[in-house]
Amino acid sequence: LNETAARLLYTLLLQQERMDEAVAVLDAGIAVNDNAATLRWIKAGMLEQDGDIDGAIAIYEELYALNSGDVIVANNLASLIATHRDDAASLERAYVIARRLRGMDIPAFQDTYGWIVYRRGDTAEALDYLAPAAAGLPGDPLVQYHLGKVQHTLGRTEDAVQSLTRALDLAGDSPLPQFVDARALLTELLQ
Repeated sequence: LNETAARLLYTLLLQQERMDEAVAVLDAGIAVNDNAATLRWIKAGMLEQDGDIDGAIAIYEELYALNSGDVIVANNLASLIATHRDDAASLERAYVIARRLRGMDIPAFQDTYGWIVYRRGDTAEALDYLAPAAAGLPGDPLVQYHLGKVQHTLGRTEDAVQSLTRALDLAGDSPLPQFVDARALLTELLQ
């Protein structure tokens, strides 16, 4: 089962809503193809969507080890680490991976880099990245949340209220901890 055949069969099974079979094909394709980057990419996205963040990070770590020059893999790995882990070593790892994103005009990269520098304490630089990221990704609730947190830290309360409200409107009833934090912060700001 080569990578292209596995990807096509996976897609066909997904379209037929045969999820268990689709996942089995994906896993089989990965098992027999050592460098199945596309299949691993798909699997990482699926795990992330299902809430298995550690599983997704593990796959992105494998992809990064295979090709550390792939800026998209670097972005996704750094973003997941910075968004879902709080320890200093993880944050430093995310920063080391994400440094190459500095100065890029791609909203997803701006968000990743901006959030990481915010978490490292550089709020002014974070705003320089998160404001254009939020403008470029107006439908992404996490990006709007990131901007709202930075605006709050900078004392820009009205802007923070707008960004956090937008984030929560987009997130709906998402149980992610970021949106739990956004709800609490918004309640505090509106009092």
